[in-house]
Amino acid sequence: MRYIMIFSISTIVLVSGILLSLYSGAADITAGDIRAALLNFDASDNVHVIINEIRLPRALAAAVVGAAFSVSGAVMQAMTRNPLAEPGLLGINSGALFFLTIAFSFFPHLPYLYLVLLSFAGVLFSALIVFAAVYFSKSRMTPLKLILAGVAVTLFFSSLSAALQVYFDVGQEIAFWSAGAIQNIDWHNLLIITPWFIIGMIMVMLISSNLTAISLNEETAISLGIHMTRTRIIALLAVVISAGLAVSAVGAVAFVGLITPHITRKIAGSDYKVILPLSGVLGAVLVVYSDLAARSLFAPVEIPVAVLIALIGVPFFLYLAGRVRHEI
Repeated sequence: MRYIMIFSISTIVLVSGILLSLYSGAADITAGDIRAALLNFDASDNVHVIINEIRLPRALAAAVVGAAFSVSGAVMQAMTRNPLAEPGLLGINSGALFFLTIAFSFFPHLPYLYLVLLSFAGVLFSALIVFAAVYFSKSRMTPLKLILAGVAVTLFFSSLSAALQVYFDVGQEIAFWSAGAIQNIDWHNLLIITPWFIIGMIMVMLISSNLTAISLNEETAISLGIHMTRTRIIALLAVVISAGLAVSAVGAVAFVGLITPHITRKIAGSDYKVILPLSGVLGAVLVVYSDLAARSLFAPVEIPVAVLIALIGVPFFLYLAGRVRHEI
């Protein structure tokens, strides 16, 4: 009952944030405008177009992206038993960045959808290198090997990206993407990333009991008959699918996958059947309200949403790192 109450309250807060997102902005919009736009859309009415074609997909995209990063972070922390783990550990951020840098350097006028697809190809490529390095090593897949391979791939692609950005002078375009470009999302992009997030969520929910056992003790998980390699592969594929597409669509919004899983575990304990869906809702709440604040605090000037989240995430990370060091 406690979990159901927390989940319900969090969902209400999320829906309220999405509705507030429909109000906020330069255009003066009333509750009647929102109701009319949602129930009786008129393409000739500019207010209806602003609500339905700009603000609503942006708010929903913020929710989907926040949920994807948060659930992926919870999975990564369970798989590695590392409280500082997050989706970027697989090199997906650096892979997307590298392919996006190639696009801006050699194909500067590509449509946004093609940039999303190309950066997702970078996600898949970097994750494939990490998987191959770990899977084909002499001994079995371990959290330490996964972390080391992810760090190596991240450094490699980040170095190549930096060299290309300097040579072709595309640093400004890349910086815009890195800051969290949620405002570029439209219905077409949203309909691409949402089904894949749902698929990734279903995948991790099917192995949620295994994740619970692995997060507590690997030896216990093995004694319970859990196939460790298969579970890790399914979990990591789900992370690549959901978080990878989120990174490709809006950029690397850091710290979401680090903050919310910790808050969720404080609330819900260690059962990943509870942690995963609640992390998704709390991650959606974090990004929706951060995006709302990003375009409201200094309107009409917008602050990159990644900057606001970093203002929360950096102190949280330092606090968490201090706790981990103290425990060690």
